[in-house]
Amino acid sequence: MIFEELILHNFGIYQGRHVLQLTSPAPQRTIILLGGLNGSGKTTLLEALQLILYGKFSKYANQSHADYIDYLRQMMNYHASPHQGTALELAFKHYREGKEEIIRVQRAWSLNNNQLQETVVVQRDGVFDPVITDHWYDYVEEFIPARIANLFFFDGEKIAALAEAEPAAELLKTGIYALLGLDLVERLVTDLFLVERRRKAQLQSQLSREQINLLAEQFKQLNQQLNAINQQQIQLQARLAQAQQQYSELSDKYRREGGELVEQRTDWETQLEITQQQQVQLDEQLRELASGEAPLLLITELLHQTEAQALQEQAAKHNREIHTALAAHNTNLLQFLQQYPLEQATLSAIENFLTIDQITRQQSLQTECYLQVEPAIFADISVSKLQSIQTIVQELLAQSENLQEEINRYERQLLSIPDPERLEAITQQRQALQAEIDQLQSQLAALAQQHHQLHHEMTRKQHELQQAYEIESKEQFAHEITHRVIKQAVQVRNTLVQFNQAMLTKSIRQLETLILDCFKQLVRKNNLLQDLVIDPQHYGLTLYTCNHEILTPKSLSAGERQLLAISILWGLSRASGYPLPAVIDTPLSRLDSIHRNNLVKHYFPQASHQVILLSTDEEINAIHYRHLQPHIGREYHISYQEEQQTSIIKPGYFFHGE
Repeated sequence: MIFEELILHNFGIYQGRHVLQLTSPAPQRTIILLGGLNGSGKTTLLEALQLILYGKFSKYANQSHADYIDYLRQMMNYHASPHQGTALELAFKHYREGKEEIIRVQRAWSLNNNQLQETVVVQRDGVFDPVITDHWYDYVEEFIPARIANLFFFDGEKIAALAEAEPAAELLKTGIYALLGLDLVERLVTDLFLVERRRKAQLQSQLSREQINLLAEQFKQLNQQLNAINQQQIQLQARLAQAQQQYSELSDKYRREGGELVEQRTDWETQLEITQQQQVQLDEQLRELASGEAPLLLITELLHQTEAQALQEQAAKHNREIHTALAAHNTNLLQFLQQYPLEQATLSAIENFLTIDQITRQQSLQTECYLQVEPAIFADISVSKLQSIQTIVQELLAQSENLQEEINRYERQLLSIPDPERLEAITQQRQALQAEIDQLQSQLAALAQQHHQLHHEMTRKQHELQQAYEIESKEQFAHEITHRVIKQAVQVRNTLVQFNQAMLTKSIRQLETLILDCFKQLVRKNNLLQDLVIDPQHYGLTLYTCNHEILTPKSLSAGERQLLAISILWGLSRASGYPLPAVIDTPLSRLDSIHRNNLVKHYFPQASHQVILLSTDEEINAIHYRHLQPHIGREYHISYQEEQQTSIIKPGYFFHGE
């Protein structure tokens, strides 16, 4: 695997877009050297590589979702707009199934309505690959597992601490288990323990014969209770039928004795009172009509004659007033007409008409006037009004007649009611029987509810019993399978333990040789260590001198302990068999000049097929730079620009060109 290109966009101290080419122009020049002062952004590059590959599983990001989101927020450049977002992009080349392929992975995140959204896009050979994109965490584990990433991406400042007894043992244990996949073996052993426990729990959860007998006994008791309730229901229903028959016979006798009439007394008395009140109200209406114009209906013909007489007297009075004036007027009219040449027939007709009119008026003057009233007084007693009054009176009289008939009927019914004392004995017997009937019906309803509940419980219990019998029929077969699984799980677990031990023994021997060889190359003291042993139980290191004396790591100098820690990492990486780049931050921290020279000459050129060094000018100085220069494929200088508020990456190391 070879890193080809790393792109940062608004990540950490890097504002804007920064492109870093990581391929070497010559295969033998394995080192990519990046120099920068403290705080310029060297460690940020190491952090970017971890983050783009492993995301929330990176050692710099807590694996909980909330902490990971906060970490992504923190890594967004402070001086860039949050809406521009942050992105990391890494292109690398590796071989898969014998074929070379170029993978380009982009991890980007931005703020949208104060919510951070992250996306991952993966291209293979320049084409978007949705399968790898959706399963990136599984894919990256195939060629650069996260559990061994610390063997290849590490901080030199923390190396010295790894040479101490406990950190070294933990590093060796983690490295060995990760490289050999023994952590998966341990997980498999744990899973087998869970299988055994669950299988044993299944055995314990199976129904025993005692439980089946208990279910059968419970079902039997429920059946007995149900039969008892059935008997009670039969007895109560028989008594209920008898009581209802007796009640029916008493009811017939009660009716024959007039009991129903007694029961209706109150209703009849109430209806009688209501009808009498209606009769009183109706009589009041008739009295009001009688005090008004209704009596005139008795003299309707006389009223007509009187009105005619009043009209005749009014006409006679009027004719008497105009008779003399009209006579003179008629005489003047005839004289006037005679002055004109009218036909004699016309003149005779007019004269005849006037004569007849005069005779008619003279007859009216002979009318006897004894009423001396105005005809207008008869306007309020017209024929239509009298007919309307007559209609109302007839309706009221008809209603009064009906009400009187109802009153008479209620009075006759009340008179026909027998004496209640004569029915008292029958009434008491009927009441007692009715109370008994109500009690029996209530008891039957309660028994029906109990019957329903018991039947439901019996059905459920029968289902449980049926399942129990089915389980029992399968129990022997299930026990055999479960015991076989438990036995095989124990065998497999023991085999895994033996395999684990064998692999540890073999790998530890190989790793001891590799670490010792690496240490001898770095320390350049052939007589310092003769042998190195790793405890397979606790993974502690035991060092032996040429005289076969034990040498503890504490007896080594600080530089030698740091070289020992580097030797452990180097040996683990060589034992891994993974052709991965080595990324080393602060590579020569806390080392003296001799040990620095050893690392520069013997470790960095051989650490991997691609070595990315992140150094200050004091670590890899001008002298070290000259020693490394034949192995350097590319070199960069990282510097922070105050005016632009960002770090920039330019070709050339601190001492390039000197």
